[in-house]
Amino acid sequence: MVSEKKALWVVFRPEKPESVAAMREKFLVSYPAFREMPGLFSKVWWCDSETGEWGAMYIFNSDEELQEYVQSDTWRNKVPEKYGYKPEIVAILDLGCILYKNAVIEGENSWLTEPQDES
Repeated sequence: MVSEKKALWVVFRPEKPESVAAMREKFLVSYPAFREMPGLFSKVWWCDSETGEWGAMYIFNSDEELQEYVQSDTWRNKVPEKYGYKPEIVAILDLGCILYKNAVIEGENSWLTEPQDES
C-alpha cells in the first residue's frame, strides 16, 4: 500500500557558503514554526560541509498539503528573503515505510552530530 504522505527534497546552493554551525543556528530559529505547521509530518535539515550545500527533507501528510506549501507566500517569498536565495526542489517523492526511533520535540540538541567546522 502506498502512503498518502509525500516527501519534498530541497537544496540550497549559496554563493557564499556558511559553516555548518551557522546553518544550524538558522535552522534552530525556524524549528517552532515547522513544529506547529499544519500538514507537515516531519522535517529533517541537512548540511554538506564539503560543498556548502544544505537543505531539508519534508514529509507532508498529503500531496495537497505539500502543494499548498510550495505555492505559499512563505515558500515563494519569506524563505528566499530569510536566506538570501531560493531553495531548489530536487524531487517530490512517494514514501514507503517511515521509521523514527526517537521523537524530537524541541530544536535544542536535536542535531545528530556535533559541529565539525566552526569557521
